[in-house]
Amino acid sequence: MQYRLVCVLVSAIAFCLASFQGASATSRDARGAVEKENALAAEFEGKGMKLGSPVFIRIYKQSSTLELWVEKGPRYELFKTYGICKFAGGLGPKMYEGDRQSPEGLYRVEWDDLIGPNPRWHRAMNINYPNAFDKMNGRGGSSILIHGKCSSIGCFAIQDANVEEVYDAVRAALRGGQSHVPVLALPFRFAKYAPELDDTRKLNEFWSDLRRADLLFDRDRLPPMAYVCDNRYYFADRRGDKARHAVQLPGCKPLEKQRPAPRQDEASNASDNIKPVGIDQQPKPEAPAAMPTMPTLHKVSNENGQRGSHVLKAAISSKICPLKFPHCKQHASAHVRYAKLTIKAGAEKTER
Repeated sequence: MQYRLVCVLVSAIAFCLASFQGASATSRDARGAVEKENALAAEFEGKGMKLGSPVFIRIYKQSSTLELWVEKGPRYELFKTYGICKFAGGLGPKMYEGDRQSPEGLYRVEWDDLIGPNPRWHRAMNINYPNAFDKMNGRGGSSILIHGKCSSIGCFAIQDANVEEVYDAVRAALRGGQSHVPVLALPFRFAKYAPELDDTRKLNEFWSDLRRADLLFDRDRLPPMAYVCDNRYYFADRRGDKARHAVQLPGCKPLEKQRPAPRQDEASNASDNIKPVGIDQQPKPEAPAAMPTMPTLHKVSNENGQRGSHVLKAAISSKICPLKFPHCKQHASAHVRYAKLTIKAGAEKTER
C-alpha cells in the first residue's frame, strides 16, 4: 500500500514538473516573440515607418530576393531586401500540381493564410495560388507558401530569421486594417535587364504583362490594380488622388474582390490552417485614363533550361475582350516552355 502511494506521489510530482517546464518554455517563447516584434517596430521607426502600415511584397527569382515595401505617406518605400534561400524550378510560371515549379504572377496573403510557429516551416504565409488568372489558363496546384527553413518543392523559402520579420510585418498590417497583402512574383527585374524571351508566344505575352506591373510599381511606388482581360493580366496604375482606388477597365474582370480586414477580436491569433480563397466577380467597370505603353520584349534562346511544354487553355471570348488588345479576335492554343536565362546580375544588398 505504501509502495503504491509513493508511486502515485512520484508520478504526480513528475507530472507537475513537466507541466511547469512546458509552461515555462511557452512563456519564454511568447516573451521572445514579443521582444522580436518590439525590435522590428523600433527598426521601422528608425526608417520613419510604422509597424502596422500596409505592406507589399515583390519577389525576383533570378536574383533570389524578396523585397518588403511599407507604405510611408502617399507611396511605398523599401524596408528591406531578404535573400531567398530556395525556390523550386527555374524561370517561368507554375503549370500544374507536382511540377516542382514556383509560380509567377500577382498573388495575395490574407489573415486566414497566416501559419503561426510550427516545426515544419517555422512560420509561413500562403499565397492564393492558383488565382483567377491561373484558373482561367488551366494552371493547377495548391498550398504555395512563403516560409522559413531552406527547402522547397514549389514555395519560396527565406530561412527562419527572415520569415519572422516578414511574417510579423504582414500580420501587423492585416491587423491594422489592410485587407490583403499583395505579392508580386517575377522572373527577374525588368527595369534592370533587357533579356530576350523564349519564342513561345504565350510566355512572351505573360512576361510582357508582368513587365508592366514591375515598371508601374517602380514608377508610382504603388501596387498596381490587376485585371484579367482575354485570359491575360492587365495592370492599371493608382496615381494621384485616386491612388487608393481601383482604376476601372471596360470588359475586364478584377483579379479579386477585397475582403474586409479582420476585426480586432479576430486578430489575436492567426489560423494554423491553409484555407482556399475564392475569387468573386465584380460588375464591369468604367473606362480609365490613358495608360503608358510598355516596350515590346524580344525573342530569346534557351540555354539547356527547357523543362518541358504544357498546353495552356487559350479560348478567348471576343464579347468581353477590350478592342485595344489586337489578339482578342484570335482563337488558338499555345505551348509554354520554361526558360532558364543567363543574366549577369549586379550586386544587390540582401539580408540572408
